[in-house]
Amino acid sequence: MKRVPWAVAVAVAVGLLAMAGCTKREQPEPLLPPPSVTTLPSRQPLPALPAQAATDVTAGAPVSAEETNQESGDGETQAELVAQVKQLENEYENATDFQKRVTLIYEISANDDGPAVIDTLAHLFLNEKDQELKVEMVNSLSDVDGQNDKKLAILSTALQADQPKDVRLEAIDGMGDAQDKRGIQILQGYLNDPDEEVKESAQDTIEQLQSVPETPPQPAQAQTMGH
Repeated sequence: MKRVPWAVAVAVAVGLLAMAGCTKREQPEPLLPPPSVTTLPSRQPLPALPAQAATDVTAGAPVSAEETNQESGDGETQAELVAQVKQLENEYENATDFQKRVTLIYEISANDDGPAVIDTLAHLFLNEKDQELKVEMVNSLSDVDGQNDKKLAILSTALQADQPKDVRLEAIDGMGDAQDKRGIQILQGYLNDPDEEVKESAQDTIEQLQSVPETPPQPAQAQTMGH
C-alpha cells in the first residue's frame, strides 16, 4: 500500500516535468526566430547606409565639395592657359602673314597666365628679325599685369644699341609704362647715347619714373637689379 502512492507521486512528478519541458521547448521555438529576424533585416540594409550617408554628407556640405572641384578646376584652367599660349606661339612661328602675326602677339599678351606670356614673348622677341614685329611685342608687354622683373629684362634687351631705333624707343616707353623705379638705373646708362632721340627719351622717362611713389620693396630690388 506504501508503494502505490509513491509510484503515483513519481508518475505525477514525471508528468509535471514533461509538461514543464514541453512548455520550455515551446517557448524558445517562437522566441528564436524573432532575434534572427530582427537582426537580419537590420543588417541587410547596412551596406546601403554608407552610400546614403555619403550622399547626405555631400548634400549637407556643398562648400567642401565645391572647394575640391574648384581646386581641380583651377589646376585644369592653369594647364589650359599654358597650352593656349603654347598653341599661339606655334601658330606665330608658322604664320607668314604680317597682320596675322600682329594679331597673335596680342592674343598671347591677352592670356591670363602672366609668366607663360612673358616667357613666350621673350622667346619670340629674341628670334624675331622683323623690326615692326619687335615693336609690337615690346608694346604688348603693357597688357600683362605684374611680372616686372621679366618685363625689365626684355626691355633692357630691346634697349641695347644693336636693336633698331624704333625698338629702342618703344622699350624706353615700356619702362615708363611699367612704373617701376628700377628702370631709372637702366635708363641712366643711355643718357649719353649717340642717338640724340634715344638720349632725350631716356631722360624724359627717368623724370617720369622719379615721380612714381616710393614703396618699401623697391629700393632693395633696385639695388639687386643694379648688381
